[in-house]
Amino acid sequence: MSKSDLRMIIFDFDGVIADTEKSHFEMFRQSLLGEGIELTWPEYCEKYLGYSDHECFKQVLADKGRQYGNETVERIFQRKKALFARFIEQNSLIIPGVRRLLEELRSENIICSICSGALTEEIEFILNKERLRDFFAFIVSADDVAQSKPDPEGYRLCLDRINNADTSRMRVLAEQCVVIEDSIWGIQAAHAADMRCLAVGTSYPAEKLREAEMVVNNLTEVNTALLRKLIAL
Repeated sequence: MSKSDLRMIIFDFDGVIADTEKSHFEMFRQSLLGEGIELTWPEYCEKYLGYSDHECFKQVLADKGRQYGNETVERIFQRKKALFARFIEQNSLIIPGVRRLLEELRSENIICSICSGALTEEIEFILNKERLRDFFAFIVSADDVAQSKPDPEGYRLCLDRINNADTSRMRVLAEQCVVIEDSIWGIQAAHAADMRCLAVGTSYPAEKLREAEMVVNNLTEVNTALLRKLIAL
């Protein structure tokens, strides 16, 4: 097996597997209204989309000149969490092309994992609801890392978990992984972890994602052959 073999795909979640970015924004917006703070979609995309929930609220409060403590952040977080839980119970959010790609990757014995700034329970709920959970070996979420993207901690943890899970298997190398992302922060995190990145234009226009090795409109355009070409670049 050569270093140029494709062995693992690491998916971001929001905006890549599930069409949740605007839903998250709406719940952020509603939660912050309770504090008398207005948040717009362009502002969210420009400044906050890559953050975990807690870090997003901390940064918004700081940017708005608000004094805050952990209790304030936790109060807003719990408000947003409850709103989003009700929303995902009532809506199907899986992006077109996801299931077909996962089935193809499984048929070719390529490992799939998730690295996301979302919460584990939200990711698990959506995947189980849509019967997709079994496609993924591991989920690394905001609950597992100290630093959000663009820090590479999450992607490195994905690789460590795969390699520690089966020590009899030849180790997966960073250069044998492709990350699928939808934000500049995610692309930067992938590159900092020495992984190739394919970006999907579900959240940002293609020109904002040009740091990725390849940009597509959505996952209906992606197959295993394309991902193998990406590894060989």
